Amino acid sequence: MIELKDLHYRLNGKDILKNIDLSVKQGDFWLLFGPNGAGKTTLLKILCGLIHNYEGQAQLNGKPIQNLSVRDLAAVISYQPQFEEFSLPISIKDILLAGRYPYKSFFKNYSGEDYRIFHQVVQELDLESFLDRDINTLSGGEKKKVILASAFIQDVSIILFDEPFTFLDPEAISTLKKMMVRLNRMGKTLVVVSHDFELLFPIVNKIFALKKGQIIYSGDKIFDRQILKETYNANFERYIHEGKEIIFLDE
Repeated sequence: MIELKDLHYRLNGKDILKNIDLSVKQGDFWLLFGPNGAGKTTLLKILCGLIHNYEGQAQLNGKPIQNLSVRDLAAVISYQPQFEEFSLPISIKDILLAGRYPYKSFFKNYSGEDYRIFHQVVQELDLESFLDRDINTLSGGEKKKVILASAFIQDVSIILFDEPFTFLDPEAISTLKKMMVRLNRMGKTLVVVSHDFELLFPIVNKIFALKKGQIIYSGDKIFDRQILKETYNANFERYIHEGKEIIFLDE
């Protein structure tokens, strides 16, 4: 699906990403982690086509990402940024229906299939009471739920998340984690950038550790204290309780 080979990115004369190789396959669930300034968000923006002026190869389904149109990318990838700002009033219904944009003709209204998927997701995620509300009236957790619901409606193969748990309370975090697991079990490919290593490590199957723009580790999920120490300069421990994997920072 996604292949990065010897990717380099410089900004204002500074190396942001160096010698990046990454292979994302269908059904993968990746956690990209590392300290501030490691280049994680930059990497996500390259994957979804927002940054083009890099060196090396970045391909989506065998085609250079740089050559794909916004509409073509939107039919395959959904990007969930860390902060979603809405300066103008817009209803939840309009935001959700916008997820069908890649499949909509320029000269036609939304189809019956578009509305079928829309109503199915709205019902499953219990969003009926939100539909006529302005997105700016929702809490941070409610906004995240709506934006993630739009990814369901967009029905893409790959979903990219940038710090999805920012400003969320514990209940909202739990809900979002369950939604991610559900998406992955449906066959969706997830790539998540997050500092919340302890929350996400138990549910992913691939990890990518990045520091100062360079790879520390990339591949199958393993709990390796040396990798974590080298990445974060911190000590993590792993504990299994009643079949559940618990990761915590050993202070």
